[in-house]
Amino acid sequence: MSPLRGEEFTGRTVEEAIERGLRVLGRKRTDVDIEVLEKGKPANMLGMGGEDARVLLSFQEEEREPEPQPTVDEADVPRRPDALRERVMEREEEREEQREEAAPALAEELAAGVGVLREVLDLMGIEAEVTMDDRPGNEGIDVLGGDLGALIGRGGENLVALQQITSALTSRRVGRTVHIPVDIEGYRRRREEQLRDVARRVAGRVRATGQAVTLEPMLAYERRIVHLAVQDTAGVRTESVGVDPNRRVVISSTAPGARGPAPFRTGPPFRGGGRPGGYGPRRGFGPRPGGYRPRPERP
Repeated sequence: MSPLRGEEFTGRTVEEAIERGLRVLGRKRTDVDIEVLEKGKPANMLGMGGEDARVLLSFQEEEREPEPQPTVDEADVPRRPDALRERVMEREEEREEQREEAAPALAEELAAGVGVLREVLDLMGIEAEVTMDDRPGNEGIDVLGGDLGALIGRGGENLVALQQITSALTSRRVGRTVHIPVDIEGYRRRREEQLRDVARRVAGRVRATGQAVTLEPMLAYERRIVHLAVQDTAGVRTESVGVDPNRRVVISSTAPGARGPAPFRTGPPFRGGGRPGGYGPRRGFGPRPGGYRPRPERP
């Protein structure tokens, strides 16, 4: 029997997510099994507060007879650029985990971070309220104000950059390396909760069906959240594949005979349909759209 394969897709509506998936996979609706993970909800007039619809498209993948491979000396095989970049990405994720798992910032470090971030926002001409939260387990800086979508950026990219800048400048000010978590209008907390929920539900499906599922491209800290959310789920494992900005998490089963992760397809982000660039028009807080390419036709 041909192995099962599943991939997740998002859209402003369930129907849009399904149509996007069918275009990317090059398949008809009758060829796939559709599972709605999230129905989604519309955003407000400013394009904020909504949630993406998420669907999982599963289908039978044709098996190919393995071709005999000649015996070669690994030392004679040149390393592929993509493979080298994946190694670099893995090391960078390890460093990111070390930074995230560092001891929580102290109250005086957070206070210094608040001053740094206020200065940065002033230079950017952005009016916002910057406050610190030193409650155990919630240490960080909160930014509140009107129309702060530009600070968050597409898929949270600008927020991550702002956090890195704030941490770097604060480290110089206090004379030691510190990590200052930054959140804007609660975006990061909502995003993390959504990622954990999706990761656990997909992991449950993978464990039940034995089929691997490839999630959409995510930022490094988002992939780490998925890994942590699934690490204690028996019978499944996670791994990151590809290179940024198309690096994704694959959740697969560890059961004997289960199908491994689908081969990762690199290439330019998928541009068909969906949302225009920028955070404002984007609907919801799901992973960034794209990262897929249509499957090449088999000869």
